[in-house]
Amino acid sequence: MISKHRAESIPSAFLTLGAARVSVLCMNLISTSHAAKALGASGFGLNSFAGSYVAYFMIVTSLGYDAFVAREIACDRSCMKPLVDGMLSMRLILAGLMFLLLIVSVPFLQISTLGRIVLLIQAVNIPGSAFGLASVYQGLRQMRVVAQREFLSGIVNMAGLLLLVHTPEDVVIAAAVSVFTMLLANLTILLRYATDYGRPRLHWPKAFDRAQTRQSMAYFWAVLAVTVTYNVHIVLLGIMRSDAEVGLFAAGWKLFNFAIMGPNLVSTLFLPHIAGVTSQPTARARSAELHMQTCVICGVPIALIGEALVPHIVRVLFGAAYLPASGTVHLLLVNALVVTLNIGFGTPLTAVGRQCVLLRIAVVGAAAGVVLCSVLIPYFGIEGAAFATLVDEIIILCLFVATRPEVSVDMTLELGLRCLLAVIPAAGVAHILAQTVAASTSDLLAVIAGGSAGVMIYGLMLRLLRVNVWQFVTQLKQL
Repeated sequence: MISKHRAESIPSAFLTLGAARVSVLCMNLISTSHAAKALGASGFGLNSFAGSYVAYFMIVTSLGYDAFVAREIACDRSCMKPLVDGMLSMRLILAGLMFLLLIVSVPFLQISTLGRIVLLIQAVNIPGSAFGLASVYQGLRQMRVVAQREFLSGIVNMAGLLLLVHTPEDVVIAAAVSVFTMLLANLTILLRYATDYGRPRLHWPKAFDRAQTRQSMAYFWAVLAVTVTYNVHIVLLGIMRSDAEVGLFAAGWKLFNFAIMGPNLVSTLFLPHIAGVTSQPTARARSAELHMQTCVICGVPIALIGEALVPHIVRVLFGAAYLPASGTVHLLLVNALVVTLNIGFGTPLTAVGRQCVLLRIAVVGAAAGVVLCSVLIPYFGIEGAAFATLVDEIIILCLFVATRPEVSVDMTLELGLRCLLAVIPAAGVAHILAQTVAASTSDLLAVIAGGSAGVMIYGLMLRLLRVNVWQFVTQLKQL
C-alpha cells in the first residue's frame, strides 16, 4: 500500500498551505526587511547575486524532476518508490558535478574576494537541493507536509537573520543562514518520507532511471528557461553594474515574488489535481478554468493595490535608502499581473503533459529576456532590467494565447476585465487613505489601513460586477 494518508481536497489544501504561506510571507517580510537594512544595498545585492548565480547550477541538479514527479505520482501512486529512488540517485550525482563546476567557474567572475566567499557558501545549496522531496507530497496531495516544511524554513531563516545579522560585515553569516535553512528543511522532509514510506534506496542509475530522466528532461528545459528569465537580470546587474544597484533591484524583486505568492500557491494546489483528471476532458477543462479564475481573482488585487502603496511599502520594509527603487517596483508589480496570467495558462500545460509547447514558449521568453537585459541594463540600470523583464513576460503571454491554451482566452479576458474594473477604485481609495494616514502617523499604519480598505472595496466591487466569489468557492469545494 503506497500511502496511509488521505489526499486533501483543494479547499482544505488551500487553507492548510495558504495559512502556512501567509505565515511564511510575514516571516519573510520581517527577515528580508531586517537583512536589507542591516546589510545595506551593497551587501544585500551581493547576497542576491550569489543566490541567483547558484540557482542555475541548482536547476541542472533538479533536472526537471520536481514537476515531473508531482505529475507522475498524481497520475499513478504505484510508481512513487522507484521514481523517488532513481530521482535521488541521479540528483546526487549531478549535485557533485555541478558543485565542482561552480567552484571552477568562480575565478572567472569579475567579483570581489568577499563576493567569491559568499558565492562558495551559497554553493552548498547545490547538494542541499538534491534531496528535496516536497514534490512527492505535492503529487500525493498531502499539502500539510509541504506546509510544515515551508513554515520551518520561514521561522529558521527569520530567527537566524534576526539573531546573527546586524551589520554590513555580516553578509557571510546571512549567506550561511540561507544555506542552513535549506539543508534543515530538506533533511526534515527526507526523514518524513523515510518514516512514511521507507528509506530511499540509492544506486547507480539503471535503465529505468535513465528512461525517467529522459522524460523529465522536457520539464528541465522549460524550468531552465524560466530560471534564466527570473535570474538573468540580477546576474547581469552584478556583472555590469554595482552591488548597490543589485541590492535596490533585489528589494524590488522580493516584492515581486511576494506579489505572485497567491498565483504560485494556486498552481501548487491545482497541478496534481489537473494531472489526475487528464483523461477526463470535461473535468480537465473545468479544473483548468477554475485554476485560471483563482489566479486572476487572487493575483489582480495583490499587484494593483500594491501599486498604490509602493512608497509606503518600500519605506516600511527596506527603509528610505531604498526609495530610489520605487520606479522599479512599480514596473515589477505590473509584471506580477502579467505573470499571474502566465501561471494561469502555463500550469495546465504542465499538468496535462504538453511540455513541448511550454518549452518552446519558455525558451523564446528566456532568449528575449537575455537580449533585452543585455541591451538595456548597461544604459538604464535597474529600470532597464525591470522593463526588460516586463516585455519578456508580455511576449510569453502572447505566445500562450497564440498556442491553443487549455484555458479559454475569452473567459480569461472577461474575468480579468471585471477584476480590473473592481480593483481600480479599490486601489484609488487605498492610495488616498494611505497618504492621509502616513501624513499623520506612520507608513506601517498607512499600508495596513490602505491595504485593508482596498481589499474590502475590491470584494464589494466584484459583487457589483457580478463576480460571485461564494459560488466560486462552492465550485472549488466540489473538486
